[in-house]
Amino acid sequence: MQKVSKLQIVDPKYWSGLTREAHLGWLGMMEPQYISKVINRIYEVNHGSDNIVSFIDQFPVHYLDEEGAYRWMLHGSDERNIPLVMASTDGTNAIAGGARAGVARSQFYMFFPERYFEATSVIVGENPDDYQLRVVEDPIHMGQGWRYRVELVTGDAEAFVPVEDLAAGTRWSEEFGLVEHELSKRGSGVHHAAPLMMENVTSVIRKNYDVPGNMITKGKNHPLAFAFIDQDGKTQTRWIDKLTWDFMKQFRWDKARLLLHGKSNKLSDGQYGNKGESGNTIRAGFGLYEQMEGGNTMYYNNFSLDSLTDFAMQLSVGKLKEDSRKFVLSTGEYGLYEFHKAASDKLSGFNYFQSDHHLKSGGAGRMTLDEGQIAKYVSVNGIEFNVILDPMKDDPIRNKQYHPEGGLLSSRAYDIWDFGTSNGEPNIQRVAVKDNEEFFRYIPGMRDPFSPYNKPTSPQMAASSVDGYSVYKQFIGGILLRNPLRTGRILPSMMR
Repeated sequence: MQKVSKLQIVDPKYWSGLTREAHLGWLGMMEPQYISKVINRIYEVNHGSDNIVSFIDQFPVHYLDEEGAYRWMLHGSDERNIPLVMASTDGTNAIAGGARAGVARSQFYMFFPERYFEATSVIVGENPDDYQLRVVEDPIHMGQGWRYRVELVTGDAEAFVPVEDLAAGTRWSEEFGLVEHELSKRGSGVHHAAPLMMENVTSVIRKNYDVPGNMITKGKNHPLAFAFIDQDGKTQTRWIDKLTWDFMKQFRWDKARLLLHGKSNKLSDGQYGNKGESGNTIRAGFGLYEQMEGGNTMYYNNFSLDSLTDFAMQLSVGKLKEDSRKFVLSTGEYGLYEFHKAASDKLSGFNYFQSDHHLKSGGAGRMTLDEGQIAKYVSVNGIEFNVILDPMKDDPIRNKQYHPEGGLLSSRAYDIWDFGTSNGEPNIQRVAVKDNEEFFRYIPGMRDPFSPYNKPTSPQMAASSVDGYSVYKQFIGGILLRNPLRTGRILPSMMR
């Protein structure tokens, strides 16, 4: 690690596993006097750490009766566009160039891959206001698809459908079922759509540490040469207290990273791709970001509010009412700056905008330029953007790639989180097993800090003959994104 100052005389020490007496020597238990015995953290908590925990903890919990797979359903529109396979005037061969299909209300044929339309259905193509076609009889199954006999709905004997509008792959939908005024026999059929089934699985993570018996005595009788402040704001000086604090804190981070960044290992055949030390299967669920991959993503080279508005239009037109098009963008510090610069560029194009309120008098003829940070943009069609800081995107430990213009690459990513509801349920929920979300256990040996002090004349129970003890935590859970289409990501093109 690069030195943070000329005053730094030693590099930080890192280790995993058992903490022995030798480690305490690394921690500064020497003779020189300390001006301050409270450690200042180089990376404060706003670089990741508890922010990721706070982010995850804001979501409500859905409790399962048992661990394993959990499912939920999404329902789309019952109506669809059906791609045309072929048009034909003779019912066999593809329509020839220059043909005037449907002229003088002559009947012709259209082939579709499924039986979606019925007799009486009026269908329209990609120019729905130019012409309408009526299916005159039930479709006939032929080969890999269905043949429909159709005619133009028109009073113009010269009207026809251009050949290019009957090209393979053009999309067709149903308008209604048009029937005669007297003694009609039937109308068009009803369309049905089965809901989409979504599935995720709970993951299991563990963390543990071991402490030799002699470290228990060392921690009690010989305070460390430095102090640290725990999560409750209390100053602690014993190694065992710091060990427990680090353990609990890091377990919280592990759990949050699992729910946010976890990757599924489910194979296409339904099996799972990893096995543990016991030889049994490891089942890893989808994290929140991986579930968002089925949503909406835009990549940019040069960030602008116009491109942001275009993206929001794609998310909202035909899906969200105008008064519901308020988007919250979470981004890093450089993302906030990019948004501010983009808004300033937009503002500079308004030649009618004039203001001197950014200049403030500092006295004695001196002035101060107070630019102010732009954090909200109101666009067209009811679209609004608010930007908020997501400190996790500026965490240099997990995010390792840097942007050529400065800062972490992740700091310039924007996430649209939908914190609303989907069919009355929260769109994002943590998933846990009822009464079995976390387990916290220890195995006592000859010495441990959780048992009464030793009485040589009265033996105490130990679960292990080892002179020391072990502590374990386990979490079972996952996360659920009900509708990924209500989320979005705006990412630098380098992240493609």
